[in-house]
Amino acid sequence: MSESIRHCGVLIVDIAGSVKLRNELGEVAAGRQIHHLLDTLITAARGCGATFIKAYGDDMLAVFEESQLAATAELAIQAQKLAADVGLRLYAGFHFGPVHFRLTDGHQDAVGQTINFVARLHKLAEDAPGQIFLLEETLGRLPDTLRALAMPFGSRSLKGLGRFNVWTLGWQSQDAPTATVFAAERSAAPSSTVLHLRHGPTTLRCQSHDRKMIIGRSDNCDLPMPDAELRVSSTHATIECIDDCWFLQDISRNGTWLRDGGDGRETLLPYCQKMTLPASGSLSVGRPFADDPTGAFIVHFEIARN
Repeated sequence: MSESIRHCGVLIVDIAGSVKLRNELGEVAAGRQIHHLLDTLITAARGCGATFIKAYGDDMLAVFEESQLAATAELAIQAQKLAADVGLRLYAGFHFGPVHFRLTDGHQDAVGQTINFVARLHKLAEDAPGQIFLLEETLGRLPDTLRALAMPFGSRSLKGLGRFNVWTLGWQSQDAPTATVFAAERSAAPSSTVLHLRHGPTTLRCQSHDRKMIIGRSDNCDLPMPDAELRVSSTHATIECIDDCWFLQDISRNGTWLRDGGDGRETLLPYCQKMTLPASGSLSVGRPFADDPTGAFIVHFEIARN
């Protein structure tokens, strides 16, 4: 095939935490799980109409022709869901622009600045996988149904390329915006509950009938959390009570981690999805627990009957 340059949509997905998975499961078992997911993603890419697919290591690159740009976004969403189904997370990003197709060692390859953009975008937040990043100019090319899923991530520098307005594309089910991932066993729901929040010397007692509570860097938040590194967003997360169940929603740029007080399990909360809080535990705001040894950004919580 001769060389050509065409305007295309390009998606890169990368399996997060693969080194940790190999350490936990061993090379053979982890490799089997990773390769199975990659095979599933490749099959999905073909099903969505990708005209060029390349898998290398724990990554997959898929290219769609200009008329199929929406399919690029749809594959990104499908890929995140497929990974979540098997308990894994992906880094993901896509962009639209000219792609140079050429032969490398006798095999077709895709290179160029558009792929450089995607390579920077997909790992824009390495400590918070599970997001889909794209530039504002690409967002404007998507149909209304997909643009409605996007939220601004802010102005970001892409190494060697410049500063751009970046957006994230939501991929959680729109039919079930309130999910109960941390499904703590509950007896009959009490008529009223109270949530105790503690951050350093500050303690809040939140009634089930109170308005939505906000955690963030702004002084206007119910639980303000100054952060010189600006890893805590101005409005970082919200907490509210619905039908005697307490829900936390991460709306930040850098993520919120939850440690269950019952089993000690640590989980990165999915972006912009309401999650039920267990009976007790703690939250690490803007960084993983391991990155905050002094506990300066940790919020402890406990739910009790009123």
